[in-house]
Amino acid sequence: MAFTQSFGASTTDASRPSSQSQPEQVPLPPPQTFDILPPLHELLARIDHAPNDPIQAATGDGDVVSYAELQPLEPKDLPNEVAAIKSRIRKALRELEKLPDMGRTTEEQEEEIKLLEEKAVKQREVLRKLGEVAGSKMR
Repeated sequence: MAFTQSFGASTTDASRPSSQSQPEQVPLPPPQTFDILPPLHELLARIDHAPNDPIQAATGDGDVVSYAELQPLEPKDLPNEVAAIKSRIRKALRELEKLPDMGRTTEEQEEEIKLLEEKAVKQREVLRKLGEVAGSKMR
């Protein structure tokens, strides 16, 4: 009974959200924002592509995608086609810049990970000791 009473308040306090424990998470951009390889591959397939030359690409599922129906890309049309892909890349970069901690170096992130791992070890040790105390009180 004393164990429950002495630790009851800390359990209640721990259940409340702490301003330090969880920073507010920014919603992630949709995955399609970063999906630039298919349009780039299609553009490259259209460059110097003869209509009777079936270009095939294997996908990850073992399916074969045929680009035979694609129209060859004329050199004069290349800048417009490239501009669309460059625009998608710029949009993806802008979305990445919005994410938190993008300005932090790898060393800073590794240091934080080390500190958090040390904190987790200490918390597990405290929980183990509390379990031992609770086990001895129950006997």
